[in-house]
This record gives sequence, C-alpha cells and structure tokens, in this order.
Amino acid sequence: MARVVVLDVDGTLMDTNYLHTEAWARAFEKAGHRVPRVKLHREVGKGAGLLIPEFVDDEENVEEIQNLHSEFYEEMQEYGHPLPGAKELISSLKERGYEVWFVTSAKDEELEHHMQELGADGNIDGVVNSNAVENPKPAPDIFEETLRRAGSTAEETVAVGDALWDVEAAKAAGIRTVAVLSGGAFHEEDLKQAGAVDVYEDCAAILNSDFPE
Repeated sequence: MARVVVLDVDGTLMDTNYLHTEAWARAFEKAGHRVPRVKLHREVGKGAGLLIPEFVDDEENVEEIQNLHSEFYEEMQEYGHPLPGAKELISSLKERGYEVWFVTSAKDEELEHHMQELGADGNIDGVVNSNAVENPKPAPDIFEETLRRAGSTAEETVAVGDALWDVEAAKAAGIRTVAVLSGGAFHEEDLKQAGAVDVYEDCAAILNSDFPE
C-alpha cells in the first residue's frame, strides 16, 4: 500500500520545461556556445553540473552558464503555469489521505512561484530541493532524502516524473515510478525502458486512473 506520493515539479506539475530549454539556449549562446534546443530539451531535469558539461568542456564556463540560465529563466518565469490536472491531483491525493512531497531543483524564487500557481501551500507535506543533497538526479539522493524526511520506506512510496532522470533516480532509490509525457522530451517507450511502471499523458490522465494503487 502506498502512503507517500513524491511529485517532480518541472514538466510534471508545471509547464516550464520549454522555458528552461529557452533559458539554457540563451545562456549557452551568450557564453559563446550555440546548442540546438532539441538537445537541451532532452537534458532538462538533470542537475546543472551534469547538464552543462554535456555541451561544454571548459569547466570555467560552468558557473557562468548556470548564472546566465538563472537570469534568463527569471525573465520568463511568469509564463510557467500548471499542467492539466496538476492542481487537482495534489488536492485529490491529500483528500484521500496520502502524504504529498515535491522533489525539485527549482531555486527558492522559482519554487515560490510554483507553489502559488499550484495552490500547494497547506496541501503538501514537504519539499526536498536538490540543494539539500550531494548529487542531483539521475542519482537517487533526492529521493532517498525524501524517504528519510517522510519517515517512509520505498515500498510505501510512489513517484511521478516526466524525464528519464526522474525515473532512473527513483528506481535507484527503490521507488516505483509513474511517468507523464507532459514534459515533452521523451516517448512512452523511453520512459518504460528506464523503469517506469506506467506512463500517462499528464496529471489529468492520472486522475482518471486508480493511481497510486
């Protein structure tokens, strides 16, 4: 029996993956590296320390590009809104007695915006930010830390994410993971091969299932 549901935010609950893709593209461009957006899109969700070296060998550029991404994303943040069914899924899970946790790499100001848009204040039990762990996704650290804070076992927990990194990280922590296609970067077969136990179009489709059981 599941009692804890762990939700990724970008691409799962919030329509922000394409905003992050554009922010990364502009950041790389300004730092002198033009990277196709289709390639960047497939890397969104990884920690910046893993994403940037996929395209740039110069370690000195990593911090510059990361800071530029933050600046560009801040300009576009207001255009990020909940994906279909996201708000309703959160409230439905709480009404049915499940603990709800967010795992995210969002900075504090981004998270504040997400919480407001999702009406999540008072509806979730906690947030674990990637800054709280040593290794970002696809390492399992953020999910293991969530289990620790929730006082839950992997067997009592189900995760929802949109990227391969979400599925791989949760699986490495022993957590069953349902994936959604709303992040736009991966196909159903990609996510199932990574270990997703089921794949849905979006949170609205999850609401029409027997999730999380």
